[in-house]
Amino acid sequence: MGLNAQTTVPTFTTGQVLTADQQNQSARTGVPVFADTTARDAAFGGAGEKTLAEGQLCYLESTNVVQYYDGAAWATVGPQTLTSGLNYITGATFTTATSFSLPNSTFTTTYRNYRVMVQITALTADATFTMRLRASGTDNTTANYRTAGYGGNSLGTIASVVGNAQTSWNFAEQDAGLAGYALTMDLFSPQVATFTAAAGQYNYFLQTPAGNQAIAFTAHHDSTTQFDALSFISSVASSMTGVYRVYGYSDS
Repeated sequence: MGLNAQTTVPTFTTGQVLTADQQNQSARTGVPVFADTTARDAAFGGAGEKTLAEGQLCYLESTNVVQYYDGAAWATVGPQTLTSGLNYITGATFTTATSFSLPNSTFTTTYRNYRVMVQITALTADATFTMRLRASGTDNTTANYRTAGYGGNSLGTIASVVGNAQTSWNFAEQDAGLAGYALTMDLFSPQVATFTAAAGQYNYFLQTPAGNQAIAFTAHHDSTTQFDALSFISSVASSMTGVYRVYGYSDS
């Protein structure tokens, strides 16, 4: 227990002579401080102790929170530890690279589903982009990748990106000098022994027709392999510079 922690909240009687320790404990803290909820609950209602009533405050060392009693139960004022639904796993920058791969074991059984984000800020030449799933440091190149994407551009032209029974997912293109490719993708169950699916969107710039392209897509891989990473690949003639981030979705 810390210096301010106490084990009781006493009620003093008329004419009682208080000790220095009793006076100091009252002066040191504006609210009673307890080691944990067990010590808190034991401090009220006993012989010589205050009766717990609505409006009572306390501080808990075990969780570093301030609580108040609402007449029926204790409630937390703050700070309170919150469980995030989207948890950061890994991220990095890449510079003049024709491809990048996520670290081995990026995808684990800790999370079932993942969010992957890629932003390309520079290209050395016009490029097309594809993606492959990885297991134990090796890209999967079987012809089990299927992609379906549909969207349009800022000039009103309809655009589509498709690929069936291919060796990678098709994730469109980008013209050099207009780098602005941005991908947001949800990846479903890569570490589960079932098919792996993806869905998301990406946007990019093209010179012909000049405008911003936006594609919503779904992707599928027809195998039960448990993948732990993926690779993002530019065409051989072009290298890319940018960043990526990966997050895991909590199940609860």
